[in-house]
Amino acid sequence: MTAAAPGSRVLVLPGVYREEPSRAAPSDDSRCASLKVEAFGALGALVPSYESQLQCPNADNLVAIVGKRNIQVEGTGDDPSDVLFFGDRRKLNVIRADRADGVVLRNFTVQYSDFNNVYVIETNGFRLDRIVTRWSREYGILTFASDNGLYTDITAYGSGDAGVYPGGGPQGHCARYGIELRRVDSYGNTLGYSGTSGDGAWVHDSRFHHNSTGLSMDSVFAGHPGMPQDCSKFERNRIYSNNLDLYNASRDRYCRSPVLARDPKVVCPTELVPLGTGLLIAGGNGNVLRDNWIYDNWRNGVMLFWVPAFIRGENDPALAYDTSHANQFVGNRMGVTPGGLRSRNGLDFWWDEEGSGNCWERNGSVRSDPATLPGCSPPAPFTTAKPEKFTQLVACADWDPLQNPDPFGCDWSRRPRRP
Repeated sequence: MTAAAPGSRVLVLPGVYREEPSRAAPSDDSRCASLKVEAFGALGALVPSYESQLQCPNADNLVAIVGKRNIQVEGTGDDPSDVLFFGDRRKLNVIRADRADGVVLRNFTVQYSDFNNVYVIETNGFRLDRIVTRWSREYGILTFASDNGLYTDITAYGSGDAGVYPGGGPQGHCARYGIELRRVDSYGNTLGYSGTSGDGAWVHDSRFHHNSTGLSMDSVFAGHPGMPQDCSKFERNRIYSNNLDLYNASRDRYCRSPVLARDPKVVCPTELVPLGTGLLIAGGNGNVLRDNWIYDNWRNGVMLFWVPAFIRGENDPALAYDTSHANQFVGNRMGVTPGGLRSRNGLDFWWDEEGSGNCWERNGSVRSDPATLPGCSPPAPFTTAKPEKFTQLVACADWDPLQNPDPFGCDWSRRPRRP
């Protein structure tokens, strides 16, 4: 994309695109060695700056759209499978759009990145349309520190972390939703959807299924703008059968082998999630989950728990309990398919009992821990987490895919029995 001027429309003929000249560019290009900066929240770690990406666009990326506005890249086939962008598991990203306001990516398949198949960062205005993303070592599609964006008609599978990841989201603080995801089909990943600091997203009319966990939002990992996570909305989605076991002993052994020695189509998880869970909110505020079908998740349909502020590097004592508050779970169909068949979750709702204003209404007859959940009027007062629940969550934080794949005191990596 180096030759494309701002405002260009790039039409890609059917075929397989391995981006051979880009592969030849050195990953640690000496021309840009002086342009690295210290990573936010990671003392001493140096990462390429924006200027580095601008000067050496193919050090990390096979296809780079850097600093150019209103670029459109569109496959001309009848189907996304007709145009394939083919990564090599050596470059971090197959396609990167960086400060590329108005970018449109449409109608193609992308595979085999070492980190992100599609990465949109610090971009105001983007559209990702009719894309199939598969077999990324980490993320299928990651948008970060971006606003006014649309994911539509996306198929995402085979990611070691999340199929789709709108992270570091827009700061609308519940007054608006800056990123919309519609008609997403995400399956066969560790997570169907991830949202570290996943703020201001509206996710609707989509399917998240046959992952280890369907969806997650969190305030766990330092270095993400917009913490703590808040104000995303999930409506009319199907969240089901998220029981994919990627943590068994056989998979653990296989995933210890070097990345380039593995079959890219074998998913190796890059983080621990509670296997058998539909949707997880780990330290989020003001999220709305309504009118969804949530069924056949063998651990929990929905989990909500507190994350202390110090976990993300925030040491102000006044902020210690700044999550999880004012999350609403209203009108969801728990343990039943859209066709009306019974398909139970292990529990419909699990809550560590921390926070204020969290509420549950009109979700039918549910099984939950605690057995009684607060309604939405009046707002529930603040309570602290149950110690025994919090202790288990802390134990799970010690997971490491190589050194500690089954941490003591944590059962998240064990597939629950079917309820």
